[in-house]
Amino acid sequence: MSSSTTRRMISVCVFLVAVVAIHLLTIWAAPRLIMQILMNGSRSQALNMRNNAAFSAPVTAASRDVVMPSPDMLYSMCVFDLSQGPVRVTANPQLKSYWSIALYAANSDNFFVINDKQAGDAQVDLWLSAADANSSTVPAGSKLVRSPSTQGFLLMRVLTGNYQTEKSVVEPARRTLRCAAG
Repeated sequence: MSSSTTRRMISVCVFLVAVVAIHLLTIWAAPRLIMQILMNGSRSQALNMRNNAAFSAPVTAASRDVVMPSPDMLYSMCVFDLSQGPVRVTANPQLKSYWSIALYAANSDNFFVINDKQAGDAQVDLWLSAADANSSTVPAGSKLVRSPSTQGFLLMRVLTGNYQTEKSVVEPARRTLRCAAG
């Protein structure tokens, strides 16, 4: 094999290793970066979402906080921070239509969901704790949920077919969401 062929093969191998490394780094880093911006960015700070429920305005044709937002959903959010201890999440929507509460880890993995069908008429009462925390202090009636990360994101979705006509029902229902340090 000639030296130019060897150099070419080495160049191709280096290129392929670089491409694979960049791809893997992107796959690993992108979700974490997106979540850090979501949880610590200016909007999160403006809405005071750290261990506190925030209620975004209804989606309209002009809304573009996310790509192609769903105008038939109302969104409520909370950034949870377990560094100082557990966070209690409660909600009691009492709606006949669909609603859900989803919890996301700092890397964007969804690790818990509850919806209207699963909750039935019962109030949602979650004791959100770090994976390695002591679980002996879970309040009576609360469900212990262990988070794989110290910081994460809660997203509550409430279905509304026509916000203007259902506003008097869906707004009070979604505003039952509470996130508070335990």
